[in-house]
Amino acid sequence: MELRLAENIKRMRKERSLTQEALANALGVTVGAVYKWEADLTSPEIGMLVRIADLFDTSVDTLLGYEMADKRKGSITENIYGLLAKKDRAALEEAEKALIRYPNDYHVIVAAANALSAFGMEEKNNDMLKRAIVLFEKALCIVPFDVNPRYGRLSIIGNIAVLYFMIDEKDKALSMMVENNEAGVFSSKIAWLTSMKGDTGEDCYSQLITSFSTLNFELINLTMGLLYYYKNKGDLNGIKTISRWCIEYSENIRKTKEPCFYDKIICACLTAESYAYFKSGDKEKAEELLKEAHELAEYFDSSEEKNKDIIKLFDCQQEAGLFSIMGGTGKETIKSTLDMISDKKFSTLSNSIRVG
Repeated sequence: MELRLAENIKRMRKERSLTQEALANALGVTVGAVYKWEADLTSPEIGMLVRIADLFDTSVDTLLGYEMADKRKGSITENIYGLLAKKDRAALEEAEKALIRYPNDYHVIVAAANALSAFGMEEKNNDMLKRAIVLFEKALCIVPFDVNPRYGRLSIIGNIAVLYFMIDEKDKALSMMVENNEAGVFSSKIAWLTSMKGDTGEDCYSQLITSFSTLNFELINLTMGLLYYYKNKGDLNGIKTISRWCIEYSENIRKTKEPCFYDKIICACLTAESYAYFKSGDKEKAEELLKEAHELAEYFDSSEEKNKDIIKLFDCQQEAGLFSIMGGTGKETIKSTLDMISDKKFSTLSNSIRVG
């Protein structure tokens, strides 16, 4: 077992842009004491270790750097999440055992709280939900400075708020989210929780539509990311699957038969799907899809409709003007897709397509 106390004190001090003198002043010790800690000549007493960990907003375990313990705890939390993914109630038993062994470890506490939350919500067990709240609130007091944001402060606050909503403390839940809604991170949750609370006002509806619109286009962006991920890996089946899914999704969600923003999304996906067939050796299918993409681009570009890049969802009066990094026209979208694919032979095939 290797301690890394000296190394960690020095690293954490520098990460906070503190001099040895500044750290010494904050802790009420001499500069010489800090120097000796960092040089591994002496070690702080137990009480001072707690003060240093508190100042650096971390745990004493992390400050000490118990490598063996951290690895063991890592395997325990991975096991809990693995069981949770299978909806195996053994996750609860493993969580309880982990809490006994590591009652003050952030990741263990969060894993246990997540297990209690998941089963508590599905089984409508308020005792489990309240226990999960207690654990999450404990974790909130010891969030490590280097924690993965997925399991960080805002994530914990969001989890606590949802749990308060589940145990019928709805006002407290919404208040927590509103007060901590940095960069709109909780906007969608605020919208649906407000609706679930019984709100039927226009503001609630507008919030829901805005959140739906935001998440809708975030989903499309992620789809495009997956397309190029599969392209980079050479996974042609992956490209075909995600392209077709996005095409069908876009066709289903559009509110109009008139030219609209989704046509450009479909142009990009048709081009990507065509590329996958081209690389698979099915030139006929590739040409068919390319022709469809070019015809749709021509249809979009030739339209005189001024608001074709304005999206209106459902029957809400709220509209959203959309700007695309792929270009303002259908043809530009196809060209941008070809540029990202970067295959000369496929680009030549696309340029040979004639419509009309």
